[in-house]
Amino acid sequence: MLVSMLEILNKAKKGGYGVLAPNVFNEDSVRACLEAAVELDSPVIIDVLQSNHKDLVSFGHIIRQLANEVRIPVALNLDHGDTYEACVQAIYGGFTGIMVDRASLSFEENAKEVAYFKRICAPLGITVEAEFGQIADGCDYAEKREEYLTDPDQAAEFVKLSGCDCLAVSIGEAHGEYTNGSPDIDFERLEELKKKVDVPLVFHGGSYSGFDNIAKCCRIGCQKVNMGTDAYNYGLQKLFEDGRYQAGENIGARMAGNIMWAGYKERMMDYMKVTGSAGKNWMKTEG
Repeated sequence: MLVSMLEILNKAKKGGYGVLAPNVFNEDSVRACLEAAVELDSPVIIDVLQSNHKDLVSFGHIIRQLANEVRIPVALNLDHGDTYEACVQAIYGGFTGIMVDRASLSFEENAKEVAYFKRICAPLGITVEAEFGQIADGCDYAEKREEYLTDPDQAAEFVKLSGCDCLAVSIGEAHGEYTNGSPDIDFERLEELKKKVDVPLVFHGGSYSGFDNIAKCCRIGCQKVNMGTDAYNYGLQKLFEDGRYQAGENIGARMAGNIMWAGYKERMMDYMKVTGSAGKNWMKTEG
């Protein structure tokens, strides 16, 4: 059932666990995520990148329909909404959360633009995620890691000025595959952020950041863990490993897709277990 993203995050914060926010781009990926969450009795946050779908409004309505067919808490969030148009489309598409990503702007401009959308979204019950500090890409991780790290004191001030409901922070992780360096997570920085920032914290770049690292971050104080690349790649790996495919047998696009999405779902379940959200379906426990 579709719920507010903030409701999911607040329960995770109180319970001391994280919730996976898998990246999706079509109906198959959405269904795989929901099936994984149902099987593990886990809440889930469906993340959609504006660049991954040409029509956020129609896709949002499709996801809402699928989410309301299952008895688990599901939030629908715009990931990295770095344009005004994408944020507005997500609102019209029925998203229950939007990430107003203005991290590349100055402190003041970032806070100002997030606050603008918070005034719009608050009456609608839509959660607003912001980013302070920037998340490196795996390809430039070694060069950008130190530069992008989130300052805890400034982060606390940013939350007050912007009014954001949750905050993506940079603690040494990266988006995608680490092709330039390996993950070096600053757990002490996360501890400081948890003490000084009173809203739920978001870990971007879950793929390849290490299961042990993610589990520790969730125990310390990360309530949302974004991940996409690892699951997509794992699904492709399963397809390539299939004997029929390797032998050149014409198994058809539908069957090939089934193999790939089964792998994608398997990886999703791995990450859900790591975050600690398995078994945290309060809709089931509350009858």
